[in-house]
Amino acid sequence: MWTLSTVFTSIFLAAPALLPPDVGAPPTARVTPCDAPAFSLPPTVNLEDGFEPIIRSMLEHSPTFRQQCRVLAASHVSATVRYALRAPGVASRARAIFHERSSGLVIANIEIGVSPDLSELLGHEFEHLIEQLDGVDLQRLVRQGQAVRMPDGAFETKRAIAAGQRVMGEVVDNAPDTMRRASGSLWRAVRRALKPR
Repeated sequence: MWTLSTVFTSIFLAAPALLPPDVGAPPTARVTPCDAPAFSLPPTVNLEDGFEPIIRSMLEHSPTFRQQCRVLAASHVSATVRYALRAPGVASRARAIFHERSSGLVIANIEIGVSPDLSELLGHEFEHLIEQLDGVDLQRLVRQGQAVRMPDGAFETKRAIAAGQRVMGEVVDNAPDTMRRASGSLWRAVRRALKPR
């Protein structure tokens, strides 16, 4: 025997301002730029042309570099990464210059010299930027033997060296051979483009 019963349903439509964050947002809106499928740096990190394929490969194959990317995405930073043609006799393969504004915004200019070790250099310099954001006391690290002061006044830390080597190792271990060859080809092209004429 069938019984007819009445079911009351109520729907409450909340105004968008009352909804918790991300409710109703498409899944792609919640993906950080550092992770799949985007595999890109946050918009606060500007890259000179030519870096994008290498950065994408690094993000895809290096968990350490993805974590560095997430830290930068969540920080008050504006960074520019560009190629640098080093003068004869200058041994530095890369360098980062930082300025902190009164607002707390950290401005970083990262210069990468011509090198086949791009993943190591980028991981290394990004770690220096994260050290700056962390407020690392570089003089104290020197006293503790965790950093050295270079003749030009720059600091080199064991933390940044280890991060760069870890990123490079992860890329070498995880990237297909074609990506490693592409990285070498890119730098040969960059060297030709940067040669004085």
